[in-house]
Amino acid sequence: MQIVNPNSRTSSTTLGQLTDVRFADAPLAVGTQRALAEVLGYERMTRVQAQTLPVSLQGKDVLAKAKTGTGKTLGFLLPAIERILAAPAAARRGRVSALVISPTRELAQQIAEEAKQLLKFHDLGLQVVFGGTKMTKDVSSFNRRTPDILVATPGRLLDHLENTPGFREACAGLQCLILDECDQLLDMGFRPSIVKILQHLPPKSGRQTLLFSATMPQDVQEMARFGLNPSYELVDCVGKEAGTHQQVPQTFLVCSVEDQLGELAQIIAEGRQVPGHKLIVFFTTARLTQFYAEVFNFMGVPVLEIHSRKSQGHRTKVSDQFRTGNGLVMFTSDVSARGMDYPDVTGVIQVGMPADRAQYVHRLGRTARAGGREGGRGVLLLAEFERPYLRQLSDLPLQPRAPSPPEALAAQGPQLSAALARLSHATRGAAYQAWMGFYNSNLRRCNWSKEDLVRNANHWITAVCEAPEVPALQAKTIGKMGLKNVPGLIKSTEPFGGGRGGGGNRGDQNGSSQNKRQERSASATPVANTKKGRGAENDTYGVGYNWGSASGGGGGRGGGR
Repeated sequence: MQIVNPNSRTSSTTLGQLTDVRFADAPLAVGTQRALAEVLGYERMTRVQAQTLPVSLQGKDVLAKAKTGTGKTLGFLLPAIERILAAPAAARRGRVSALVISPTRELAQQIAEEAKQLLKFHDLGLQVVFGGTKMTKDVSSFNRRTPDILVATPGRLLDHLENTPGFREACAGLQCLILDECDQLLDMGFRPSIVKILQHLPPKSGRQTLLFSATMPQDVQEMARFGLNPSYELVDCVGKEAGTHQQVPQTFLVCSVEDQLGELAQIIAEGRQVPGHKLIVFFTTARLTQFYAEVFNFMGVPVLEIHSRKSQGHRTKVSDQFRTGNGLVMFTSDVSARGMDYPDVTGVIQVGMPADRAQYVHRLGRTARAGGREGGRGVLLLAEFERPYLRQLSDLPLQPRAPSPPEALAAQGPQLSAALARLSHATRGAAYQAWMGFYNSNLRRCNWSKEDLVRNANHWITAVCEAPEVPALQAKTIGKMGLKNVPGLIKSTEPFGGGRGGGGNRGDQNGSSQNKRQERSASATPVANTKKGRGAENDTYGVGYNWGSASGGGGGRGGGR
């Protein structure tokens, strides 16, 4: 494969899937052949393309089992384009002829970018729509020229179908429907939206439908029966080979919550020693992703940051930078867990317990993609109270990781404390709220009561994150979390600065994290003040917090303040 365009999919993942089947031998339009050769620089097909195109180019419905990063985007765009070109221009004018439904904004943009290159020598319109942008901008573009190919996320697409005048009518002549990453669409809870979308579209008997999925669970098969013609063909491009979660070397480390930040720093430092490293670090919520990103950047460890709290422009820029670069570390929430093709990832680190086994596997799938570079590894970092989660992974080849030497953790203590001291009150408060929100949704998995949750959250923010006091939460936030009247919370009716001081949990026996860092090694600098510190994405509760007075604060470097 000759690389002509740096944006073409020529990662080691894709290269590892190449066959001897040539695009030049396929029944494709001249303009399409030119784009493949001159723009994308593709000569040979990947396995998924070679297996699906002979079927889909005949106009048949296809259910394809294919891994991300193996060339499937081209596998469904090519038949869609050829089907559009087969219809008279007058018949398709003012109509959406092909619709691609993608689970995430990032993947939708990636698909649109590849489609744009394929359309270089065709006079066909292309548009991509997704949430997080103004609908009026979508409508303006749509009215200027109805796109022949529309790429969309489910929520925004359904919104337009139900509320934008003329949108549903423009889709009445749809020739080709594509559901990409169908297993992820269903995992993310989009089944009701997809069912409604299909009700707005022409019946399956009057269109071609292509459904691509990395896995084939029961719900995907049910969706195929619902959305595809009964005569559809199943094309399995994966077979019974062991999945990524069986092939990738995986380790886990369960440590005290006080050591978690230090151990993460050690794991990342180790991963950065790999030449051309590309590390993805997953966190449980968007706000915690932001928190850890700020800490590590303040430590002088440059990290990229991508999550739902960032603007779409930022997310696109960071996604492109990580996809095309190397020597990078990216902190992310689950916005990047599935679908995106990040080539040559050398390691995936998961901090905190994933939602379930499937989420762990999905995240792990970012490294050592099919045919990708060797050396990809996965690390799961859990706090001691998250240990029960490991039972869900008992059938996977996880090996225990040795804890870092106490002297290594002690040596980095001052650097961590200096970085934590630079965090703004807003960042700390948002992280506290997100931490509490996430574990509030997982009380049963941690075997916690509401009181345990608050006590541990207060300990985390003061003794671990070294905040001077426990952040105050608005009363409505506390109510939404179901934590009304739980001891240890500081209530405020003001978004910032209006709360009454308050105390947190007294008598914590663990001490501040900085004290523990210094006490790990006999060679550490003696601590003059050893007084014990006080205090014991779910981002949806983001409705405000503030800070109490120092009267009940805690933790901190060197003990209570």
